[in-house]
Amino acid sequence: MDEDALFAMGTILAALGGLLERKGICTTHELAETLGAVALMTHESGDQYHNRAAYIGQWAHMVHAAALGSGGANQH
Repeated sequence: MDEDALFAMGTILAALGGLLERKGICTTHELAETLGAVALMTHESGDQYHNRAAYIGQWAHMVHAAALGSGGANQH
């Protein structure tokens, strides 16, 4: 797994989550939950997608951590 790419994209997604939340589109927590669901669907699509699912799952985790840090996780 390319750690630099992983953290760069995770940071961008966390920032995007904050922007979406400020605009009233969805909470950062909702974005994290959506990414988590996509990671699971990708994982279930077959072994050839294992690495892709791992990236998406890590991004979901990073966005979730950002939601906890911003207090957005209280807005389920």
